[in-house]
Amino acid sequence: MSKTLPMKLRSLLTCFLFLALKVSAQEPLRINNSEIKEVKIYQTGAIVTRSAKATVNTGNQEVVIDGLSPYINPQSITLKGTGDATILSVNFMSDYLKETKKSKEITDLEELQDSLMNKLKYIQNRNYALNETMSLLMANKSVGGNNNGVLADELELVVEYFNKKMILLKDESLENQNKEKKVQEQLNKVNNQLSVLKTKNNLPEGNIVVRVDAKQKTPISFEFSYVIGSNVSWVPFYDLRSKNVNSPMEVVYKAKINQSTNEDWNNVKLKLSTGNPAEGGTKPEQSPWYLYFYQLQQQYQMDGIRKDAMMAPAMITTSEAVEKKEYNKGGQSFQWTPTVVNQNQLASEYEIMIPYSVPSNQTYYQVEIQKYTINSTYEYVSAPKLDADAFLTARLTGWENLSLTPGEANVYFDGAYVGGTWINPNETNDTLVVSLGRDKRINIKREKLKELSSNKLFGGNKERAFVYELTIKNSKSEAITIVVEDQIPVTQDKEIDIKVNELSGGDLEASTGFVNWKITLQPGETVKKKLGFTVKHPKEKQVVGL
Repeated sequence: MSKTLPMKLRSLLTCFLFLALKVSAQEPLRINNSEIKEVKIYQTGAIVTRSAKATVNTGNQEVVIDGLSPYINPQSITLKGTGDATILSVNFMSDYLKETKKSKEITDLEELQDSLMNKLKYIQNRNYALNETMSLLMANKSVGGNNNGVLADELELVVEYFNKKMILLKDESLENQNKEKKVQEQLNKVNNQLSVLKTKNNLPEGNIVVRVDAKQKTPISFEFSYVIGSNVSWVPFYDLRSKNVNSPMEVVYKAKINQSTNEDWNNVKLKLSTGNPAEGGTKPEQSPWYLYFYQLQQQYQMDGIRKDAMMAPAMITTSEAVEKKEYNKGGQSFQWTPTVVNQNQLASEYEIMIPYSVPSNQTYYQVEIQKYTINSTYEYVSAPKLDADAFLTARLTGWENLSLTPGEANVYFDGAYVGGTWINPNETNDTLVVSLGRDKRINIKREKLKELSSNKLFGGNKERAFVYELTIKNSKSEAITIVVEDQIPVTQDKEIDIKVNELSGGDLEASTGFVNWKITLQPGETVKKKLGFTVKHPKEKQVVGL
């Protein structure tokens, strides 16, 4: 018998072999263990840099890097490879079909869910048995038959048994109802949390598909990065700590990082980049106090009704007229922490040298950026016309070398939490003033002295005198120095004449009318200051602002 195969059978086997090789060549190579090398986080968005390794076969092959975020911006992907192969194309796709592996958090919650459901079923079964027992007891509560009586002693025993048994059953039923309620509440919380986590778990998986061409089977390495434009952010915040007014201030610069990109960042190197600073402040600031006249305006139409109005122009404030105050500059020392700060004209970049983990769970994680110890000048400041409390402030100089950005701060003074404040380095040039909170042990009162104030007419003019008394009391156990701020009105109208009568030694800025007293108070000491001025103007005109 011939050992050669028939021609038709050989052709069929050759065809099958060709198809098998073709299918094998088209099977993509999947990489599910790409490693995150670095994450650069902006105040909104992030750039993730990864690396991956694989061994590709000869010819044209598709390599799928999976396990990535579904929120990747496809146009932002950059990829380079090393090895004896050519990259033909790079694309991004979302995989809705791949079954996502459950996280340990979901697995643990599902086990807790099963345990609570079993516990709930056990309690419900107990309640069912108790209810059936009580029904049986009620159905057999008749003593004797219809024609038979019962002895008094027997009746007493039956009643006692019935009452005792029914009370025990009802008490146990009530206890079980309370247990059931608590277990159900806990089960509801677990179900709600599982719902949130499973919604996240059901998101599609991001894949980067790389088509390569290799002349022979060879190992290759990829390094690639991509931008996630949403679902990730960081905000700066600070801890400000000082032992007392004679100690330097410790400024701990931190970041709160939040991400829900559907990829976990485990033990990765982080870089933080600042965004545009926000405006804001803490202590109320005075504006120049201008006086001017009401002006009779023409009739105007509003909602179909004609009205006459005495219209007053808006309060005029000119920041150019406010002179900048100079304060003594203190030095600063920097305590090293594992952070490298890089600055350019647009933003600062902080390279965190210690790896951090930031899971994708919508929770804020804290990262320490830098720690500084700064020699500070402490000062109490109060503007009792605006707020009767005294604010302890720290004046920091040389702060521009610290690369600070606007953010919230927790203030700790003398070992206690004082409260929250806001740091905005963009509001000042050479001195950063930080509010350390209110000190209720300094009592300040501002009141108008009616007996010294008056209204007088002199020919065609009205002269109005104002006198205010400021009382400052130090209830602390140590001496303090406080700057008290007030103001004299100013005007740009030549018909309004303002005369300063009493300042009690205060310093007056003529252009703004701001008055400052720098006062040193011993423990328990009280000081009074007076502020008096006269406003003279034509009597037929009404002055706005007084």
